[in-house]
Amino acid sequence: MKRTIGVVIMTVLMAGTQAFGWGLPSVPSIPGFGGGAAESGEKVDVAALSSRDAAIKMRLYKASVTLASGLIEVEKACGRAAEAAKLEATLEEAKKNPADTEGTKKLCTDINNASDAMKEVDLNSSMSKSEARLRLGKALLLLGAGSLLDVQAVNDARNLVSDIASGLRRVQASPMTYGLAAAKDLGSGLSTAKFVIETVPSQLSTIGSFTSGLVKYARTNKIDIPSQADLEKQSKDIEKE
Repeated sequence: MKRTIGVVIMTVLMAGTQAFGWGLPSVPSIPGFGGGAAESGEKVDVAALSSRDAAIKMRLYKASVTLASGLIEVEKACGRAAEAAKLEATLEEAKKNPADTEGTKKLCTDINNASDAMKEVDLNSSMSKSEARLRLGKALLLLGAGSLLDVQAVNDARNLVSDIASGLRRVQASPMTYGLAAAKDLGSGLSTAKFVIETVPSQLSTIGSFTSGLVKYARTNKIDIPSQADLEKQSKDIEKE
């Protein structure tokens, strides 16, 4: 917790995580839908593709819950009780069913809206120093860990899109071999992967934009800032939950 921000920046960039507003992930383009092992005549492993889709959905859920929790801490530190309560309500609703992708998408939308609003807040005049000392370190830890999970979700989704797309074509062409449910499952997975690729990078950009202000405030007021090791440990601990 006592590393300087400069060391953390260099660590983040060298590690290639490009998260937490200290260097954001490049926005990946959706790969073309050609090629892949499934085009070579090999049988499509629907179960494996569905498993990768499920892992991305869970990582997106955990990232969103973590980011929302960090934002709520910031809102409370700034005396924005109503805004914190609104985001908290969406968060609790999403927690009721982690497998509900629509609930996670709604949480993503509210995170983006809250982040956009926070960019306009003057932290020096709005944030209580006593509340900041109580909440800001935790908020930065959660926002950093959530960003790392988001980056991984984008990378996983980018890799999955072309694999599912080529597999889906073969499954649709051979319904007697794979069954009708297989095409539906892969179609859902493709939709999720595209959502992550198209939505999460902009979410990271928004989070990073206002997080840089939080880091500056913390440094000015001598509040400990999480190190890269802290962020990575937190993200791994969340993955294990």
